[in-house]
Amino acid sequence: MKNFRLIRSPAASASYNMSMDEAIFNRYLKDGVPVFRLYRWQSPSFTYGFSQSLDSELDLKSCASCGVEAVKRMTGGGIFMHHDELTYSFVCNKEDVGEPEGVFVSYREICAFLIRFYRSLGLEAGFALESRGFKDRCAPHALCSVSHEKYDIVINGKKIGGNAQKRKRQVIFQHGSIPRSIDWGLMRRCLRSVPEGMDSGVTALSAELAFVPGEDALEEKLIRAFSETFGVNFILEDEPVFEAGVA
Repeated sequence: MKNFRLIRSPAASASYNMSMDEAIFNRYLKDGVPVFRLYRWQSPSFTYGFSQSLDSELDLKSCASCGVEAVKRMTGGGIFMHHDELTYSFVCNKEDVGEPEGVFVSYREICAFLIRFYRSLGLEAGFALESRGFKDRCAPHALCSVSHEKYDIVINGKKIGGNAQKRKRQVIFQHGSIPRSIDWGLMRRCLRSVPEGMDSGVTALSAELAFVPGEDALEEKLIRAFSETFGVNFILEDEPVFEAGVA
């Protein structure tokens, strides 16, 4: 089995969480030891892709009045709201997560652990390209939740969460969100433009389960799903000293 460092971070600000992800990625480039990280958010926050314009998508005055933080990710993709969710990141070599040699990107293999996780909760999860109505929702949009990429995860035809990547040669960094619930009212107050029927194609665990497990229980299930999918042995690690000072 492969050894991964496992970091279970306490709730932190959006700027800290994104800086920590970047620090973990940079450390891997130096020492080559894979990392799987789980983390939480101190308050509702938006993250946005590295090439995206923040001011064009968010009403920053409304965000400030609502106590909502906004910060850029090192990955691409659209704007995404985080709050009541389980969030993960990992960095490793592409072979560690079953991406075949000679294949540039294979999200089916990389995201298989998420399918296993949702099914461990009794949910019939699959990939968006296999769901009905995929062609009607696959157009790109600045808001990540609205458009369905081929290998987004869907439950009952609705997208759940989102994932984004950064790559450097054979190195993969990915982080993603598993929402327990979604505050649509807060999202509408903070976004400059709200697509009609925005919530019709998006779901969260609270909408799919009669009882949503607590954060600790969900983390344990996700850790197990990742380990079983990729044959990983975890070595628990506190946030490294040189990373603990990330602002």
